[in-house]
Amino acid sequence: MSSQPTPIIAVLPPLVANQIAAGEVVERPASVIKELVENSIDAGATAVTVRVEDAGKQRIVVDDDGDGMSAVDAELAMQRHATSKIHTADDLHRIASHGFRGEALPSIASVSRFRLHTSLRGSDEGVEIRIDDQGKLSSRPAAARRGTQVEVRDLFLNTPARLQFMRSNKTEEAAMVEVVRALALANPSLALTLYLDGRKRLAFPSQGWEARIHAVMGGEFRANSHRQQWAYDDIQIDAVLGLPTFHHRDSSRMWFLLNGRVIRDRQLIAALRAGYRDVMFHDRYPVAVVQIHLDPAQVDINVHPAKREVRFAKPGAVRSAIVATVRSALEAMGGRSSTTTSHAAIEAMRPAAGGGSSSGVAGGYAPPPRGANTPAADEMRKLLFATPTSSPRPDPAACEPAAPYEAEPTVGEVPHFGKPLAQIHRRYLLTQSDDGVLLIDQHAAHERIIYETFKQQLRQRRVATQPLLIPAQWQAEPELAAWLHDHPDALAPFGVEIDAVDDEHFTIRAIPSLLGKGSPVALVAELAESVRLIGGDEEGLGRVLERWLGNRACKHAITSGQELSLDAQRALLQQMAETPNIAQCNHGRPTWIKLTLNDLDRLFGRQG
Repeated sequence: MSSQPTPIIAVLPPLVANQIAAGEVVERPASVIKELVENSIDAGATAVTVRVEDAGKQRIVVDDDGDGMSAVDAELAMQRHATSKIHTADDLHRIASHGFRGEALPSIASVSRFRLHTSLRGSDEGVEIRIDDQGKLSSRPAAARRGTQVEVRDLFLNTPARLQFMRSNKTEEAAMVEVVRALALANPSLALTLYLDGRKRLAFPSQGWEARIHAVMGGEFRANSHRQQWAYDDIQIDAVLGLPTFHHRDSSRMWFLLNGRVIRDRQLIAALRAGYRDVMFHDRYPVAVVQIHLDPAQVDINVHPAKREVRFAKPGAVRSAIVATVRSALEAMGGRSSTTTSHAAIEAMRPAAGGGSSSGVAGGYAPPPRGANTPAADEMRKLLFATPTSSPRPDPAACEPAAPYEAEPTVGEVPHFGKPLAQIHRRYLLTQSDDGVLLIDQHAAHERIIYETFKQQLRQRRVATQPLLIPAQWQAEPELAAWLHDHPDALAPFGVEIDAVDDEHFTIRAIPSLLGKGSPVALVAELAESVRLIGGDEEGLGRVLERWLGNRACKHAITSGQELSLDAQRALLQQMAETPNIAQCNHGRPTWIKLTLNDLDRLFGRQG
């Protein structure tokens, strides 16, 4: 009888299994901080202090004032899959805590020299647990303390390959700062402090949610944001959203919180950008904090080892709620423009002082002697005191903005654009408001007016059309022509009327009156291609407007270099006051910049 073959499958030793788990949970020192602070939060801590040495490679200490543990629980917590959060499989469907798998502590301990000092709240004795680099656990009585202290030394000492792939100290510290900021954002009542090599890097006191947002996001966000709440299909949204002109180069300043947990989800990022779609340049990203509350049973947070990604039971409903929240906020923002544009304008107009050397005045600006005529001062005086032109309009059709329309009432602030003073280089309008002056980009403002007017007509299903006196003949590309034959009414909602002549030739009989300038063939071809590629459903319609209408509104707006009569300037200002989202053009650029009297006084050295 032949002998049994030697098994080739073996059960991994506990230390190796924990190190493999650590590869998923403990990506870098910042991951250690995240896991340990979340354990502190689950333990009811009101204050947590994190101390880091040598970017976490030498030492990480997390100290909290939570409930602590008994000696028995402290030893059990070091075993893999030991948890106080999950008791049955059904509990996995309603997870409301941060840590629940029981992987963090044994995983961290398997790749470091680990020490835990804790005592149960109210107990007069504590316990100290130590685990060496070979996974050997020792336990001994210790002095009582409030809460728990975890010390992690020599991270990745027994996994040198992981240590080799760590980034520079500055990069690792930056990752830690981001993790602590995220934890602070999600837990405003928690006092949280971070020390890097003995230097206090972050310190957040216990505070309200909005105050914590401003502490994390900075003062500029406070001045350029709007809080908006929304309830949709049992989903609660509480968001603080930046103005469209207050944007960022990437998505790193878009924060999403789900039931008190910071997550990163591509669908949520896409939904937030969709809400801002036609008020922000396509390669810029909003700055926002979005807090989502929904039944834990409606979300699966157990799809990623570090719990960064989630899966929603109703992703479409969550997306709709976020888009609706943003759209509602944009209405409430009215025509607000970010303060950063005004600040940039002031800095651009400041004359350099002494070759840029500081003279004791903030920003290195030295006020000129009274009566001095610097080039900047001369130019500003010319702008402020120039007489508006009253020359006749060269072409009424070209100079007059699009006809006014009855816009839906805009909730919130509608800026007063004042009275026109001058047209500067046939490009900008200078107006005087109650407390300062405004510089208005005539092209950008008219572009937004055309865009919003067409959107309004499209929403009301009554786009004004312009019949062509001489119908235009158009030969479409074969693939596009075939699609038009299959969808003969696809362009009708946009005010376009076409008849098929044969397989590839069409007659264009009418186009939208707002977009009447230019080639009808180019306009219709671009529209048809956009609708074919993107789709004509509700989601596709928004993207068609962004792509096609954004381009067309730009081409049909008042151009830079076009002279406007005083009446045309007044008409443009009136329409701006009636137009939603007027603070930015379709590409996300500001349409106007305000300089208050205080700004002007500082510019001319009247104030420090």
